[in-house]
Amino acid sequence: MSSRSVKLGLFVAVICMMVSAFQLRAGIIEKAFEALEMKDYFKARELFQKVVRKDRLVGNYGLCLVHITKQNPFYDLDTAKIFALRTESFWKLASEKERRKLSEYGINSKSVEGLRVMVYSYALDQVNDQRTIESCRSFVNRFPSAPQKKEVLDLMATISFENAKAANSYTAIDKFLKEFPSAPETIEGKVLYEKFLFEDRTKDGTVENYKQFLTERPDSPFKRQVYDQIYALSMEDPTVRSIHEFIKRNPESPHLDDAWRKLFKLFAPKLDAEVLAEFKLEYPNYPFVTELDDELNILTMQVYPAEQNHRFGFVSRKGKVVIPFSYENAGDFSEGLAAVYQNGRWGYINKKGKTIIPFNNDEAETFSNGVAIVARGDEYGMLDADGNVVVEIVYEEMYDFHDGMASVVKDGMFGFVNRKGELTIPLKLEQAWDFSEGLAVIELRGFKGYVDTKGAVVIKCQYEEAEPFFQGVARVVKKEKMGLINAGGDSITPCKYDRIGNFSEGLACVLNEGKVGYVDRYGNEVIPLTYDGELEELVRFEFKDSKAIVRKGKKFGVIDKTGTEVKAFEFDLIDPIEDGRFAAKKKEKFGFFNAAGIDVIPSKYDDTGGFSDGMASVKMDDYWGYINDADELVVAADYDEASDFLNGVALVKRGDFRCVIDKNGEYLVPCAMDEIVVMEGELLRLEKEDKMAYFDLRTKKYMWKAIGF
Repeated sequence: MSSRSVKLGLFVAVICMMVSAFQLRAGIIEKAFEALEMKDYFKARELFQKVVRKDRLVGNYGLCLVHITKQNPFYDLDTAKIFALRTESFWKLASEKERRKLSEYGINSKSVEGLRVMVYSYALDQVNDQRTIESCRSFVNRFPSAPQKKEVLDLMATISFENAKAANSYTAIDKFLKEFPSAPETIEGKVLYEKFLFEDRTKDGTVENYKQFLTERPDSPFKRQVYDQIYALSMEDPTVRSIHEFIKRNPESPHLDDAWRKLFKLFAPKLDAEVLAEFKLEYPNYPFVTELDDELNILTMQVYPAEQNHRFGFVSRKGKVVIPFSYENAGDFSEGLAAVYQNGRWGYINKKGKTIIPFNNDEAETFSNGVAIVARGDEYGMLDADGNVVVEIVYEEMYDFHDGMASVVKDGMFGFVNRKGELTIPLKLEQAWDFSEGLAVIELRGFKGYVDTKGAVVIKCQYEEAEPFFQGVARVVKKEKMGLINAGGDSITPCKYDRIGNFSEGLACVLNEGKVGYVDRYGNEVIPLTYDGELEELVRFEFKDSKAIVRKGKKFGVIDKTGTEVKAFEFDLIDPIEDGRFAAKKKEKFGFFNAAGIDVIPSKYDDTGGFSDGMASVKMDDYWGYINDADELVVAADYDEASDFLNGVALVKRGDFRCVIDKNGEYLVPCAMDEIVVMEGELLRLEKEDKMAYFDLRTKKYMWKAIGF
């Protein structure tokens, strides 16, 4: 029921109470109340005007009721206010005897006070109905002592802000900020002021125009956009010379690295030793010389494991067999070495096919940071790139290095070794996890705490659960409630939540008794727990591009970091998309809206994936197809599964087989594959009837095929 209905009901109840008690009585007062009850306002007004001559309290009381009653010719709140204030004055002067007598008419201190309350309440209703600056100012001028004055002033600020936004002008926003400096909308107002100012001052869209803006507004929040535009304009039809000029003239640009890389690509479209030497001589300040040397080596020796006739070898990016098919199994190259399997044992070879580490290992992982985990029998250790044992092969389990420390297990107890293979933290821990930011989670006597790299317990084992530190903060659980601590073990926020999600853009979603809000890294609840959620939804609620999906009841909406609603809570489900758009479900159908909350594609699809590469997979009648940004179905809904587009191609499935299509729906790889694996380097590994091939996404052609593929 609306507040207006409640007020009207209370008013009618008051009238009925007063009149019913006296409707059978004679006298002018009783007749006046009877007329009021019968909605004969002309008669009621006439009779109360007569009453006021002899009984000013009752008369003013009745006249107030006449003028405060809606839908009658005498309805006037200003007049009603006068009679209400007079009634209060005469009530204060009335004796106790007079007051007792008046109670027979239902007049008492509460009903007298209620007249003024109703006047202010109805006046507020008028303001809310009209919702104009003029109506707000009128209320404040007419009823300066009303308790609703602040609410009306706040509404006036809101309306003024809406008008300023609609004007789409920084001058209008500036006027609002000066007139309402303390309004809640000033935060958004300052953002819009900078936005409109940026758009106005850079409307010419030239490099000179943007540089002038930077000179005038060096601290503008749109500084990055200015740099982006200067870079984009400078890179139109770029040459080696023009890019070098950009680098020299824009030393503070965040795009210098990109500019250098672009310059190098133009200078050396085909990378070889001679061109590299010439480039390094011409541009000695190039910041990525070491990277160039490494890249040259990688480009000239880029090879991939391949299988043919149940034997493994390696092929180049051009599809040439560079290492013969002589192994029983093979892994990928990493740091110049690849693990290969022969005669029941693993060893390592280089890109020339030379055995670097002998075949004396029962297990062999890829190299990372100069070392690789191997197993001999049931024991694990580590080798360096020359095959030297850097961690003794004596452990039941062995994990990768993190912060220069790797956890090991022996006789069921955990410890840590450093990169020299030294057991710096003894095997005395019940459980241990990887180091992160100089600390590792350990478990003793069933409780978790933290040790430093020297093995000292710096945060005592007092938690039921504890997680690694990330950017100086860790989540811990005590008495089944989660909180945050810093690296010193100090509580940032007490263990009072059912769950704290991952931090994203400086905020983490918190869940407690089905309610969701957000805390910052200092433990402040910057957005109160006013939303609904469950544990599995916290990942969905993470902030991305300063916006987060949240739920009220069963409906989803979108808010910004101030908790301001960006998209109304009217959807059954919302999914974020990498490009800033959202896929939203309403009435069992999916559509899309953009980061500003504007619907761009109506809700009409049974399901959808995200937009990528200008295309989005959509489900229609149990089958998947693709639409473009204009909501045009460009690939018919004929598939059982459909992936995102990548470099102009997508992986789809029809029946039991997988295939690759382009943006026109044409088959690049026929629907005959048993498996398709996306690999680094823009490659697809294809498997069909125990045969293997590689498909190059850059050339849209097969890189290599096994015989009979």
